[in-house]
Amino acid sequence: MGETQVRFKIHGADGQTAELEAIVDTGATFSKIPQSVAARLGLEPKYETDVELGDGRVIGRKLALAEIEIGDVRRPVLVAIGQEEKPLIGYTALESLGFKVNPITRKLEKAIPIEYPEGSPAHSK
Repeated sequence: MGETQVRFKIHGADGQTAELEAIVDTGATFSKIPQSVAARLGLEPKYETDVELGDGRVIGRKLALAEIEIGDVRRPVLVAIGQEEKPLIGYTALESLGFKVNPITRKLEKAIPIEYPEGSPAHSK
């Protein structure tokens, strides 16, 4: 499909902000930022989880709650703290912020969240 990149802001403690460029990875659950950026923004890891890498290895990642801003949308999301790896935006941030990737233009587009009313076929067992 090709690569989609995006500039985003990440907001930390006490109004600290960093602007980063990231690859949008719709196959990744969490967004990821380098440990040096997390430290500079005062983001404290509060959770830990195992993640499976593209090569099948499973490693532990620390997670912190931060606010990510893309365009005019800013919301809290869990971010994984990497070593000094390139930042990425995962699908949970895309969904929380209301974006999707257009596979033809390789750009982010606004997406309307889906909610099925009670009693609809999608809502039933």
